[in-house]
Parts: sequence; structure tokens; C-alpha cells
Amino acid sequence: MEAETNSTQKKCPSYIGKAGTQLFGVVNKDGRVQFITPLTVTEEFIKNNGNLEQRFRFTGKCIEKGCGQWDEQELKCSLSGKVQQLTVSETAEISFCPIRRQCRWFFQDGNKACFSCNEITRNMEELLVNAQP
Repeated sequence: MEAETNSTQKKCPSYIGKAGTQLFGVVNKDGRVQFITPLTVTEEFIKNNGNLEQRFRFTGKCIEKGCGQWDEQELKCSLSGKVQQLTVSETAEISFCPIRRQCRWFFQDGNKACFSCNEITRNMEELLVNAQP
């Protein structure tokens, strides 16, 4: 297991699946994400699993300005707010999350970011990006 991340280093909860990242969720048949204790992704895992981002949730270091979702004016990830607008939580309870203490979205938006997070897969992120005028 990797040593705990520096408290100032934030993790992106919508990272791409590639070797060295952390797998922290599995998409259930109902489309919701079941969070798990993070596991390091290997080349073998990538080779043996297709459609990674539609089936799993990954996390990695938030690269801020290096990401197309980074809002330079507000100095935060714009994707979190977009996700919150598209989903409506049926409960006021936040679910277990193994990365909450380092999560970029939680750092920015607190519990609001958590309410719909387990409904999001990366293919939904791609739809959000492509739907922008």
C-alpha cells in the first residue's frame, strides 16, 4: 500500500485508468459506484479489462492547470459543479469514500460534492464536456 498522500496534494476523483493510478470504485449493474479500498492499477489489469472508465472509478493526482476541467479564474475543478447540476441525490447521507480526505471535489465543495459522486463514471464526464456550447 502506498504511503498517505501529502495533505496539500489533492486527488482527482475522475481520473483515467492507467498503470500507477488507484482504482477506488466499481460500477454496479444499476450504474452506481461501489467504493472500495484503493488498489494500484497495473498494466495487466488494463490489458485484461475493456472500457475501463465506464466500469471503474480511478483517482490520481489533481494536475490543476494541466487539466481541461480546471477553472483558472476560480482556481478549482469545474467538473464538480457540473456533476452536482446533473444529479439529484435521493439521500442526505454521504457514502463511504476512501479518498475523501484528499479529494479535490470534497476540498472545494464539501458534502455537496459527495452526494452524487457515486453515480458518476468518466463516460458521463465526456458527455458533459461534449455538451458544452
